[in-house]
Amino acid sequence: MGVIRRQGLKYVILNYFGIGIGLISMLFIYPLETEAYGLARFLMDSAVLFIPLSTLGAIALPVRFFGQTEDKSTGHHGFISWLLVLCLAGASFIALASFFFWGRIMEYYGTVSPLYVLYLYFFIPILILRGAIQVLSMYISNFHRIVVPSLLNDLLIKASLPIFILLVHFKWWDYQDLIVGILLNFVLVFLGLLVYLHQLDQLSWKIDWAFFKGPLLRQMGVYAGYGVLGSMGASVAVNLDVFMIGTMLSPQATGIYGIAAIMANLINRPLVAITAIAGPIIMKAWQKNDHEEVRELYKKSSVNSFVAGSLIFLLIILNLDDIYALMPNSLLIGQNRDALFYLGVAYLINLLTGANSEIIAYSKLFRWNFYGIMILAGINLILNFILIKQMGITGAALATLISYALYNLFKAIVIYRHYRMHPFTSGLMKMIGLALIIYLLFTFLPLEGHHLVTLTIRSGLISIIFFVSLWYGKISEDIQSLLEKLLSKIKK
Repeated sequence: MGVIRRQGLKYVILNYFGIGIGLISMLFIYPLETEAYGLARFLMDSAVLFIPLSTLGAIALPVRFFGQTEDKSTGHHGFISWLLVLCLAGASFIALASFFFWGRIMEYYGTVSPLYVLYLYFFIPILILRGAIQVLSMYISNFHRIVVPSLLNDLLIKASLPIFILLVHFKWWDYQDLIVGILLNFVLVFLGLLVYLHQLDQLSWKIDWAFFKGPLLRQMGVYAGYGVLGSMGASVAVNLDVFMIGTMLSPQATGIYGIAAIMANLINRPLVAITAIAGPIIMKAWQKNDHEEVRELYKKSSVNSFVAGSLIFLLIILNLDDIYALMPNSLLIGQNRDALFYLGVAYLINLLTGANSEIIAYSKLFRWNFYGIMILAGINLILNFILIKQMGITGAALATLISYALYNLFKAIVIYRHYRMHPFTSGLMKMIGLALIIYLLFTFLPLEGHHLVTLTIRSGLISIIFFVSLWYGKISEDIQSLLEKLLSKIKK
């Protein structure tokens, strides 16, 4: 776990810097323009649903087949350029399909909001760029580098979007300027990743076409085919909410829900950091048939991510009244309270089951991943359609919670049935108990006073209890080691 710990720690530090920006934006900026923010979120987040199609499955290939293409002397046979050619072909397919169906798409979305008629055409270039960016980021992870891609892909938009929203709020920009700014942001990220690959001396434009043929091409074709359908199913299973809210309700409802999603996504960040660097290591462990290394990564990814994620969950949910009170348009934004809770629980479930997606996706069981998520995609689509009609944005969050629970239960059963592996350790059980105790304690412990003061005091008390219990409970070896190093530095 050494390389995972180092890169993961850098990734978390970088992301929590971004979280600071995100929190300020969520508290004081996005509530000023929920419609503009909702329009931006709809265009950006809905693209995730269609990225597998826009890349023709290339997003599934960079890690899975890097071991077979790896050869520094040949520039890895031009693997990354070959992947980008697939992205270009997928982009052409998306553009052609959109041309034929654009009239019908505009006819429907025009009934939801006139904003869509004006700006929905930006969705296509945003989709194409986001797909290519994800392929580049996945490819770069083969070299155990996740920090710079995160800096470009995550932090840049987190820093620029609130500025764009403020420009709209003060009438210096209109909505078209906002969307053009977002589009240019993704252009910069794409070019930045190419430059970074060049700096790593891992970018080769020359494709060894003779290499990508025969059995290898057939294997890639099968895996990419499952990747297209499976990844789209996974996106529908867990990322459908924003798309459905924007489609069925309004850009403003999307903005209100998007603010809840920002807070809830903080909970899932530790697992994203761990799996981003653990994916290639799991792939190589499977290639060596090293089940013990996979088992160890499975358990550590679960307990380490749940420790960090549960603290974030507690700090958000137990301080929610004070957080809302600090926000402009607090009564409007407060409509997402229940949605935020359901999303938070959904991410906690995701953390509990650790790197299960990577374990299945890079093993011989990858087809099981496809079967499960296709079923769950259908369930989530039905749940969102029914529950959004009945409960609005809360229904979307509840549908996401149910989908996450079913999806992760399915993956856990598949892994245990075939490999007798599970992520549950005594440390994880202790952590679940600790989180429940702290939640119940502070739910019934009222604090009165200025909202900023009570938020600070409550957060401090929660953190003290949490870290003292973490230290004496010896919940995670990796976190224990990290705390010991921090304490030794403080003593010096």
